[in-house]
Amino acid sequence: MAQKYVVVERKNPLKPQEAAKFYAMARSNRRVDTDEVISRVSERSSYSIGELKGCITEFLLEMKNQLALGNIVLLGDMGSFRVTIATGNATETAEKFKAATCIKTSRVRFRPGNMLLDMCKAMKYTLVKKGESDEAVVPDPDEKPDNGNGGGGNPDDGNNGEAPDPAE
Repeated sequence: MAQKYVVVERKNPLKPQEAAKFYAMARSNRRVDTDEVISRVSERSSYSIGELKGCITEFLLEMKNQLALGNIVLLGDMGSFRVTIATGNATETAEKFKAATCIKTSRVRFRPGNMLLDMCKAMKYTLVKKGESDEAVVPDPDEKPDNGNGGGGNPDDGNNGEAPDPAE
């Protein structure tokens, strides 16, 4: 199966005087919730829906607990999750730095592992043209177009090549 995409025209907000350019933007077929994933796994395994739901619920709770402790959660070849923080108000000295007033926010970042990186390298693409029926395609309203670097983001955006936080 190929990843569907559309071509969109965008201006560079950092260089508004330049002409707009065209970028690829991934199009999703639909959203798949946890219940559907659990149901599909249950159909091809010996685990019941209840067992899978319980395991996933506990797994996600433990992931949250480990992240809250400041740990990086490794999911094998799938990737890893970690917490990052952003400073809002820098200070002249370390002694003046106080978390309550200087740390702006914290975020959970996901870094894809080899399984997902290999999937992306082998990805095939299908253009969804204007006028074609793409009723099943649901655009992600939070998604930004891919600017040609393969990740949809800026390689110099300070994320060290990580995927953007989907909660932003």
